[in-house]
Amino acid sequence: MTGRRRRFAATRPDPTTQVKAPRQPALPAGQLRAMVLAHLRAHPHLDFTDTDLANVFNRPQSRGAIRVICKTLMAQGLAVQTRQRPQRYRAAPDGSAQPQAAALPPPHST
Repeated sequence: MTGRRRRFAATRPDPTTQVKAPRQPALPAGQLRAMVLAHLRAHPHLDFTDTDLANVFNRPQSRGAIRVICKTLMAQGLAVQTRQRPQRYRAAPDGSAQPQAAALPPPHST
């Protein structure tokens, strides 16, 4: 024997037995934004990551869209970013426009 290992061909999954999870139907335009804003306003003293919000709505595939919505809400003064990493968001107090930088704590110096 030469000491070489024998390699076996990788088995490919049978496409007829694979089952994809059903996708949720698409939301009407603007509804996800309304859901995010309503949730932030319902919990004004809590901050959420985009993943937290996606899990609350049972829409993990919408995490990227929720991140964009949160940034848009910040630009409109309806939400503030409370943490840089991970990015966490909270409803703006009284819905008033507030500069984005004022919501972030000062950077820590080491």
